[in-house]
Amino acid sequence: MNAAGQHLYFLGIGGIGMSALARWFHTHGAMVAGYDRTPSTITDALFAEGMDVDTTGAIDSLPDGLKADLAAGRTERWTIVRTPAVPDHFPLLTLFRGAGFRILKRAELLGEVTRNTPLLAVAGTHGKTTTSALLAHLLHHGGVPVEAFLGGVAKGFDSNLLLAGQGHDAPWVVVEADEFDRSFLTLHPKHAVITSTDADHLDIYGDAAALHRSFSEFAGQVEEDGILLHVDASRALRDSLGPDALPQHTLYGEVSQDTLPEPWEGGYGDVGRDPSGLAAFDLHLTGHSPLHVTWTMPGMHNAANATAAAILAVRAGMDAAQIPQALQAFPGIARRFEVRLHTEALTIIDDYAHHPSEIDGTVAAARASYPGKKLVGVFQPHLFSRTRDFLDDFGRSLSALDHCIVLPIYAARENPLPGVDAQAVGDKVTGCPVNCPEESRFLDVLQQTGPEVLLFLGAGDLHHWIPAAADRLLNRPNASETTS
Repeated sequence: MNAAGQHLYFLGIGGIGMSALARWFHTHGAMVAGYDRTPSTITDALFAEGMDVDTTGAIDSLPDGLKADLAAGRTERWTIVRTPAVPDHFPLLTLFRGAGFRILKRAELLGEVTRNTPLLAVAGTHGKTTTSALLAHLLHHGGVPVEAFLGGVAKGFDSNLLLAGQGHDAPWVVVEADEFDRSFLTLHPKHAVITSTDADHLDIYGDAAALHRSFSEFAGQVEEDGILLHVDASRALRDSLGPDALPQHTLYGEVSQDTLPEPWEGGYGDVGRDPSGLAAFDLHLTGHSPLHVTWTMPGMHNAANATAAAILAVRAGMDAAQIPQALQAFPGIARRFEVRLHTEALTIIDDYAHHPSEIDGTVAAARASYPGKKLVGVFQPHLFSRTRDFLDDFGRSLSALDHCIVLPIYAARENPLPGVDAQAVGDKVTGCPVNCPEESRFLDVLQQTGPEVLLFLGAGDLHHWIPAAADRLLNRPNASETTS
């Protein structure tokens, strides 16, 4: 796609997916501006990179060129890009729609950008960000030209966007294929993986069967023989939709032997820790001897993510022999089991887990990484609808902690639902003590729990509490200076 000379205005430019697209267009010579209601490190960075970012939503704050074109009825040179988080009745969106501007959802624009490029897509209700960041890292480390649109900030790139650099034509493009709002159906990948199909976004789909049908449709849009599925995802889709629900595909999953069964393309086994304390597992790839991996990403779920990324990286031309070293060099992703503080007395970990299955994986990884330590979790539910739909499952997952604190629900795009609140979650936690304080009392309650390992769990804004929590728990005024 030739972006030079295009004019784009992003509604919700501070979102992780929106900002990656904004950066791509800006870097490729487009005029980019946008609005976001909340100032953040992302909006600050976009402004520093030369983009016009507004947080007022006022017409007077629009770029001069856009205001002039709006007044003159010249709509043809502008594309308005919106995120689903911006409601239909938002005044600027209503204004642009009424004036006749071209309006695209983020996913539609991503589909246009990646059309006619060799696309590597990562789909699944869990693991998308980690797997896509791993895939981009592997290809970059292996010398394979790649661009990537990521759903998190990869520490190795310090960005959610990786550019191939000058002199590389038609690089591989790595994207997260998001099932929310059926966004991934705008993509037509050469190769793709589906990491998981656990029920989620039931406010959009209604039930798990509708979600599974959408995954099946996505699989059908991948080039012939290009779709890879975790064995559990394949089983779930076939059980839900019938034996003919999927096109020809290969599998990966946990294995207990060196020989992979048909039609498996990869597997992971012996997941644990090596004598030095690093996470470790054996990686099995069809046609290759087992590869032993030691790295900093603990847990069975991360071994699965790495296996999926390795399979697609080899398909894209990476030498499999390079993979163990590349994985060992992977520096991680912000808010994905990110160790924010580590002392003899206290370790604080920030994790984006906002679904019961994700909490299961994160808690298991923390138990394996810090055996015998008192594990306290602070959970901020994300969305009233998700909290309602998985109330019992959240209670089960959080019961695996030694102590649980549930903060008020992060509403994001939603309005409150009757009877759905932090206390409703806390009432379902049966395996450990639980508190559901107002935010004003959070630090006082946290101090009484005496954590040795503290998990911050959720997709909202609870990570902003980490410096204050470290300060309170370690009782030193400059604790925030030691948190990353």
